[in-house]
Amino acid sequence: MANTQELEPDTTDGVWTVVTRTSTYLLDFEEMTLLRAPGVGGSTDDTWAVSQLRRDSEDIPLLGVKSCRVGESAQFWVRAADDPDVRTWRITTPVVSIERIS
Repeated sequence: MANTQELEPDTTDGVWTVVTRTSTYLLDFEEMTLLRAPGVGGSTDDTWAVSQLRRDSEDIPLLGVKSCRVGESAQFWVRAADDPDVRTWRITTPVVSIERIS
């Protein structure tokens, strides 16, 4: 589909990939899930280390997007998959590309 420079915070539909310097995120607004694939990123620059996060490579409940813009760190509001009362931010390394895939 098409690349964009920003994923608007009020986005409510579609499936999107957000590639950062160190990982790729799959955001599914139909299912309201976020999946992080660590190490699948848009940089070969060794100055960016890949962090291991809880629930990597698993769908976790997505509550919303605070910001997601190419060249800046994205901020995703998520719920802990194993405890519905726990909410937290996922803050990424700088975004390299954003694409709607469905």
